[in-house]
Amino acid sequence: MRYAIVSDLHGNWIAWRAVLRDIATLGVDRILCLGDVVGYGPQPAEVLESVYEHVWKVALGNHDAVVCGRLSDEAFHPDARRVLEWTRRQISPAGVQLMASWPFQLVSKSFRCAHACFYASARFFYIEREEDAALEWSSVPEPLLFVGHTHRPALFVIGASGTTHSLPPQDFVATDGRRYLVNVGSVGIPRDGDVRASYVIYDVPTSSVMFRKVPFDLDAFRDSVQRAGVDSPALAFLGWDPLLGRRPLREVVYFRPPDQAAATARGGADVEDVDAWRGRARRWRRVALGTAAALGGTLCIAGGFLWYTITRAQTIPSRPAPEVLLSELAEGANVLPHPNADRPPFFGWTVRYGDRRAQRVWVPDGVGSTQAPTFRIRSSRSELMVIESDPIRVQPRQRITMEAVYRMSPDWTGTVALAASVKGTQPDGREYVRQNFVVKEPSLVRREGRRVARETVDLPAGAHTLRVRIEGRFCGELLVESVELARRSMRE
Repeated sequence: MRYAIVSDLHGNWIAWRAVLRDIATLGVDRILCLGDVVGYGPQPAEVLESVYEHVWKVALGNHDAVVCGRLSDEAFHPDARRVLEWTRRQISPAGVQLMASWPFQLVSKSFRCAHACFYASARFFYIEREEDAALEWSSVPEPLLFVGHTHRPALFVIGASGTTHSLPPQDFVATDGRRYLVNVGSVGIPRDGDVRASYVIYDVPTSSVMFRKVPFDLDAFRDSVQRAGVDSPALAFLGWDPLLGRRPLREVVYFRPPDQAAATARGGADVEDVDAWRGRARRWRRVALGTAAALGGTLCIAGGFLWYTITRAQTIPSRPAPEVLLSELAEGANVLPHPNADRPPFFGWTVRYGDRRAQRVWVPDGVGSTQAPTFRIRSSRSELMVIESDPIRVQPRQRITMEAVYRMSPDWTGTVALAASVKGTQPDGREYVRQNFVVKEPSLVRREGRRVARETVDLPAGAHTLRVRIEGRFCGELLVESVELARRSMRE
């Protein structure tokens, strides 16, 4: 079993998504969260929903405890209380109920987790010094302990001497005769002078612990804080942005034509006789003909190979579907059209084969949802395969949920993702395109071997058109049981 252990997300949706992408590349089996999912950050509802979707178990943090009514906010700074009051209004009753169900500790055979400490979990004491860590060893028996709360990665060790030592955060392999207390740091609000999100990987078979640091978009997070109006001294880490105050190496140079004749360019000939080059051109022509004859055979072979390579790819355009305006459909209704054909061309869907000789897509009978598009794809060569929807009209700042449900054949290998591109208009009137606005791999596992990719996002400013696509490079057979796009309430 391989765990990712995260803590102190604090409503930072930008950082949490960056960490999830990093986790997806590391072969993690389960994610554990040590609490403080909300508080301080501007997108608590989105983070809470994503934690429910992706995280195996969650320990209760002190901010979570206040929001769900299990802890008074009297011990909090007035700024933190103000943000907590705002956070309560963003969380649905179901979200509050979910947080109220979280335990103070998580335990396994070889390790134990808590948000802050173990000897008084419900009081959320900080473990910052060796003396603090020394109080924990007699409280619980496990050799490996994980906490958060301080927002600073840390490592404490005790061995045969009985003395607790503080070590710099570093990867290690747990050995017999020693116990370890690991602070995993913070995903959303780092306080160790490093603006990157922090978490750890614990690999049970090898007893190894690895600290991870993940950069995230500070500008996007700063913008989301300003839009939500939840600025707090706790967000001071934004001032650690290494780009702030950094002067450019060179000033940007702009060109303006000179106003006076004295400032014009000087030197060199004004006019050159074209005919003077004819003799040289004849000599170069003879050399070129000889070279062409020598390379002719090689070019024919290369051209044939290139023709074969290029003609493997094929695009089958869609049969155009009527334009759809997302805001005109009921909330939660799937906007994506049914293909209405058993093979391409599909109604409302374009198909792009990376190798038309080795790939095939069709719509199976009697499989999947009658309310959502269903595709079966077979590929014997790992070339890029794309099924993309026709454009869907959207509005800026709309919240959408995308979901795809997959089943893979036993011999399936490769990657597949649910993705979306968005087009929009900038304030200055120029068009922009974000080709990979969403890229979501199937990280959820459901019954009967189904895998699910699901993402809820807010569309960017100026957005007016969205396309959804299934894309991947794989060998084997893939059944896309359903693919959906729906509008969501901003209060979810």
